[in-house]
Amino acid sequence: MATWPTQSDYKDSLQNPDTAFRDPDLKQSQAERSPMGVPRARSGAFASVYKMTGPKGTVALKLFNFPNEDRAQRYKAVSDYLEKELGPKKPPCVVKFQYHLEGMRVGKGWYPTLTMAWVKGVSLGEWVRQTIEKQTPDVAAVRKMAESWAALVQQLQDTRIAHGDLQHDNVMVVGDAPVLVDYDGMCVPSLDPADPKKKLDQLEFGKPAYQHPARGAEKLGANLDHFSAWVILIALRAVAADPHLYTRYVLKTDNENLLFTPADMHTPGASTLWPDLVRCKDPEVSGWARALRESLDRPFAKIPPFTLDPFSRLRKLVAISPRDWAEIEAETSALKKAGKSVPPDLQEQIDPVRGLKDLCAAPVKDWVAIRSEGDRLVNTGKAVAPDLKRVVEDARKRVGARDALQKAIDARDPRGVTVAYKPELVDDWLDQALVRAARAASGQVALLDKLKVAAGAPGDGRAYVKLWDEVGPQLAGVAEAKNYEKAADGWRARIAAADEYLRVFARSPQTERELAGAWRAVTAAGSLHPALTDAHRRRGEEAVRRAPLLDALRRVPNSANFENDTKLVAAWGTGAALAGCREAAEFAPRVKVAADRLALVSALERAIKAAEAGGPEDAVIEAAAKLDGYDHPHAARVGEGAEAVRLMADLQKALAHDHPSDRKVATAYDRLKTRHPKFAARLGATSPTLFAEIERCVVRRTLLDAFARIDSEEPRADRQDELWQAMWAKHGKVLVERRDREELRDRLALSRDRLAKWNKLAEALKARDMFALRKLYAACAEPLAAYPPLVERRAEIQALLSKADRVIALQHKMSDGGPLNAEDLKFLSQNHDAFGPDAKREIETQVRARLAGDAKLVPAYPAYSVTGTRGGLVKACWAWGGHGLISHCIVAVDGRRFLTNPDEADPFSRLTCKPENHQREGGGITVVPPPGASQAYVTIWPVVELGWSTVHGPPLTVGPVPVGARW
Repeated sequence: MATWPTQSDYKDSLQNPDTAFRDPDLKQSQAERSPMGVPRARSGAFASVYKMTGPKGTVALKLFNFPNEDRAQRYKAVSDYLEKELGPKKPPCVVKFQYHLEGMRVGKGWYPTLTMAWVKGVSLGEWVRQTIEKQTPDVAAVRKMAESWAALVQQLQDTRIAHGDLQHDNVMVVGDAPVLVDYDGMCVPSLDPADPKKKLDQLEFGKPAYQHPARGAEKLGANLDHFSAWVILIALRAVAADPHLYTRYVLKTDNENLLFTPADMHTPGASTLWPDLVRCKDPEVSGWARALRESLDRPFAKIPPFTLDPFSRLRKLVAISPRDWAEIEAETSALKKAGKSVPPDLQEQIDPVRGLKDLCAAPVKDWVAIRSEGDRLVNTGKAVAPDLKRVVEDARKRVGARDALQKAIDARDPRGVTVAYKPELVDDWLDQALVRAARAASGQVALLDKLKVAAGAPGDGRAYVKLWDEVGPQLAGVAEAKNYEKAADGWRARIAAADEYLRVFARSPQTERELAGAWRAVTAAGSLHPALTDAHRRRGEEAVRRAPLLDALRRVPNSANFENDTKLVAAWGTGAALAGCREAAEFAPRVKVAADRLALVSALERAIKAAEAGGPEDAVIEAAAKLDGYDHPHAARVGEGAEAVRLMADLQKALAHDHPSDRKVATAYDRLKTRHPKFAARLGATSPTLFAEIERCVVRRTLLDAFARIDSEEPRADRQDELWQAMWAKHGKVLVERRDREELRDRLALSRDRLAKWNKLAEALKARDMFALRKLYAACAEPLAAYPPLVERRAEIQALLSKADRVIALQHKMSDGGPLNAEDLKFLSQNHDAFGPDAKREIETQVRARLAGDAKLVPAYPAYSVTGTRGGLVKACWAWGGHGLISHCIVAVDGRRFLTNPDEADPFSRLTCKPENHQREGGGITVVPPPGASQAYVTIWPVVELGWSTVHGPPLTVGPVPVGARW
């Protein structure tokens, strides 16, 4: 096979089925065709399906898009099992399925085919939708379909088939029976080897809404359908019990599945469907749903097998030993309530009396089980034979003896054990370790009695401690012995502490620290040991009082500073506690010297308080001088005071000048406030005049800073100048005769000068006085080159200056006798206000002269023509001279004469002819003669618009033009 056929190749072969197939039925079949007559394919990922109809019915023909050896082997295994091995025993839910390795000829090669019976029906999903959406939902039909489904799954299990993709689209309802289609993922026995290492991978994984989330990791096997079979059964039975579930979870959500969604399987904790199913009024649905929901939290292998045997749980309960009769009875009761009759083989096994007989007949008795079963039967009123009652009674005694003995042993009570031990009831069946413990209890009781006697008369405790050390290991864990052990430990500690104290007490000389430590150990051990007297007690207590004082004194370093002196004096106190103490004598001189230094520190503290209340700071400096070189807590305060005095001197020095600098004074005050804010705060109370002058300096510096900030905070130079002048006008008097005002002088002068220059320019610009502006601009342009208002209005200024230059140029041109051109006249018309009366008269004279000279109108040749019906129109023609001087011409037509000025013309016969009109009509204009006139007299005046005046040139006459009577 060189190449695999394309779908086009397949369709070509299907045109001739008799030569394309080996199967005799397919040879006589025809493929379903499109309106164009081409075989119609239903395309998929790896194959296309064609509907073939022949004499024996319709089949689905699957033709493969590419070769796949693995799929081919699986299809063949399924085909052989269904058609050859099962044959007529094949379940009715499974349709005909045949795989042929060489089933179809395409070109010169043979290729595999797969045929299945074409199932005519509706999918299970569509069938449920139609059944529930009826006016009255047919729940009985849905429940019957659930029963048919359970039977279908059982058929598959009986024939060892797993479909692999059970879901609503792969189940077709034919009549009232479900039929399976799409066997691509099917598993048959030959595809399910026993050896796990030989298991095959799955090629199909089913729809997520019908599959356990762990399905993807599984190999191909017979257990693949359990989960999806339960999903479909639960959906059908739940909808039959409550059709509203279908409305809520399918119809209202456009769910394509029977009931579940993929989210219900992958995130069941967030699902609302599972709780609704567990609460279903159909108890079987509730139980199935609970079990299936729990399986989602377990491995795939823990999915409940699909079986509807109601007695499966009961069978498991009776198979467990020992049997849980309470569970057995509960399960039996539930089955009876559901209307189930227990089969005879199970009925005998759930008889509790029989269970008791079996226990009593056992060669080795389980006395605990016998007592439990017997008591349960008696309590439930069951009839028990006398021989069984005797065995139960014996079991009750034996177990009671066992429990009492165990309780005593657990309580570590040897006396209780000797009382509870009944050898005749327990020795032959009880754990021998318990028996040995029971027999050893009598020896422990004897030891406890001996300890009890010794504890009653312990003496100095030494004999008692010795006894406990001998017998204690034999009483380990015995509750009663705990008290004797505690007493022995107490005596042991008291003896050791007393012996140590007596040793230290006998030493000469004694040290307070060692004696105090030994006495603390004596008191910590408990009540005073008989070997110690009141004299020992008094000396120990005295050492306990002295030792910490001496330790505190020793810990103080022998160097002079406030901290050491304070600790030393505090540790010494009044000295009464150490009176007569040999070890305290060395500290007395040090304490006196330290107390004297602390008195000087107190004097310094009083001076500081007085200064902070308004007193002189010099007193602080004087008191601190007596502690020169001594480290005390007020050193920083003394330093601050000294620095404050120095800074105050600097401040007064700055104020002492004839014309003090406000900046220097304010800066000196800032340093004082920063370094010594408290001192500065007191200044107003101690020196109010000085403080008032300082405050005025601060205000003036604030003004100076405000001037300095103008240029940094305001980006526009003109606004800066305005702010400088406004602030000076408002606050300038405050800075009169102050030294620092000099720093403002140049900037104030600059702002005043620039504002004055610009204001003059702005006035000329506002008045449109171009000549004043021209003069001012010449003087101010350089100093105001980058000034914002000038920059912003520069274009306007330049335009006005250009106009001024043009006016001056025109004036020079006229004074020189030069001719005015069209641009000149246009400028004059728009800017005539810039010219005086004399200049305007001169301009008018020059215009009239030109209209009579080089700009004079000249008739064309011919000067006129007559057009229109019966000569009804006259076209006057002339040459338009003046090179743009003439604005327009006035044309008047009269039937009797030529006119001397335009005002004589009839307004309805007077026309305005612009240059464009003249040009458009070929160098003239067409006029209508007066009604009834035999001749037309045309008069044409050139007109110049000067703005302040209109000048008419000498008229041009055309005619008279003979026109004849028009009506």
